[in-house]
Amino acid sequence: MPNISHCRRAAPTLSRAGVLGAWLGLILAGIAEAAPEKAPPPSSLAGLSFDRAMVIPITTEINDVTFESMKRRLNLARRQGIRLVVVELDTPGGALGPTLKICSALKGWRDEGMKVYAWVHHDAYSAGAIIALATDGVVMAPNATMGDCQPIVMTEKGVSGVPADLEAKMVSPLLEELRDSARRNGYDQDLIEALVRPDVHVFWVINGDTGEKRFVTASERDELFGRRASAGGDDGKGAAVKEPVPDSESKTAWRYVREDPVLGEVRQPVTGTRELLTMKDTRALAYGFSLGTVAGEQDLRSFLGILGAIERTDLTWMETIVQFLASPVVRAILLMLIILGVYVELHAPGVGMPGAVALVALMLFLGAPYMTGFTVTWEIVVIVLGLALLAVELFVIPGFGVVGVAGLILLGFGILSSFAPPEPFRRHWFDLPELPQTYRYMRNGLIAMTGGLTGAAVCMFALAKYLPRAPIMNRIITRNPTHEDVTIEDPYHGIAKVGDVGRAETLLRPAGKARFGAMLVDVVSQGEYIPSGEKVEVIERSGARVVVRRMA
Repeated sequence: MPNISHCRRAAPTLSRAGVLGAWLGLILAGIAEAAPEKAPPPSSLAGLSFDRAMVIPITTEINDVTFESMKRRLNLARRQGIRLVVVELDTPGGALGPTLKICSALKGWRDEGMKVYAWVHHDAYSAGAIIALATDGVVMAPNATMGDCQPIVMTEKGVSGVPADLEAKMVSPLLEELRDSARRNGYDQDLIEALVRPDVHVFWVINGDTGEKRFVTASERDELFGRRASAGGDDGKGAAVKEPVPDSESKTAWRYVREDPVLGEVRQPVTGTRELLTMKDTRALAYGFSLGTVAGEQDLRSFLGILGAIERTDLTWMETIVQFLASPVVRAILLMLIILGVYVELHAPGVGMPGAVALVALMLFLGAPYMTGFTVTWEIVVIVLGLALLAVELFVIPGFGVVGVAGLILLGFGILSSFAPPEPFRRHWFDLPELPQTYRYMRNGLIAMTGGLTGAAVCMFALAKYLPRAPIMNRIITRNPTHEDVTIEDPYHGIAKVGDVGRAETLLRPAGKARFGAMLVDVVSQGEYIPSGEKVEVIERSGARVVVRRMA
């Protein structure tokens, strides 16, 4: 009985536990159902498998240092037998010349049978997008952006596109590079042009029967729709597009793409008036520019089939320093140090340290931009020649004349020119700049020069007025002499002062000697001859010069 009784008493308890467990199960199931599913990691590209890979980040403005660094790191990967390189991009763009050279280097790497992919993490504008498209393919981090490859110039009204008279010279090489990348990777040619030209209007259409999708211009759309060309001759490359032709006017199976699984609702045209193609990761994926969205290194490893180590190769310390020293702000400080070093050296000859500082600052001032490609040989020659002419004017030719003025002009012109990169298509060094962006760089250089000169002037004033009194600085710059410092010691020890009377010891004609008490003094008359033995009176005294007159 106790056992039965125990069983009967336990039964209700188990029943309550079961009910409670059931309720908890339902609650947990509801929470699990309500919670969003974690996005699965991206699948690997078919056929890709690599023992290891090298990541090459580009996170600064692109210049010649970026290109030389890219070559160095590609050669390092080649020597180590690495067959996969990932260019990680987070850059606002840069100079066109180095960008084209980087694209050529990457395509040369591809032609050797290696693989190179771009990882836009987080932004690749302008030159960054051009480099990304030159690789075997592009992957993008969530919410990353790429596009807007139009060359820009600075005018008095602000940033604008390239003027029509310069467009062929600047845009044609860029478009040829992008078209080559499109042919290699299968990118749409019209979308490629939309990256560079804001007046290209591209439509996205689909064949309702076959499901084929295409990106087309207005004239190509009209042909597919089986209708006449748009009024006004709109070909999608210049004419304004107010409203797209409605689907109802299509006489074929072709229609606009209205919905996309990745983008949702699709507007038409996909690139509108005065709009450069700029894409987030989802849009780039839908348009065929991106292979997939890769959030981090682990996703990158899975997506590209990387089995082993991923090596990152950043800029060397020298490349980082060169990038830093080539910035306009740092160059303004270096210019200030050059001027201050010369000033202190001239005011305290023989010290050596200020002159050494000026020399090192000059080497950095010219060397860093030379390595980045902004300064070229002729600019350095002009600057050195200007310094030589100034040195000749200061130390050889007295005064300040034509040589000094010529030196200043050459020095200023050379320094100002060193702030602007050489134009990619300039034939001769003496050709005047043609691109407005060159003048924008020179304007920044003028601001830097003005800042450096102003800072140097302020520091020279402080050095001359205050710092010589400091315990350490007065050893570098001597203080200004006082009246007592420049007063010559009295050679006659208080004798022969103004009003004193003596006797001419020799004939004064007009110079001679006179005796005052027991001391002979060199004197000079006012021009008259005074015979020996005549009484004379001192009428003027200046240091050792004593002027006398004959007493009546």
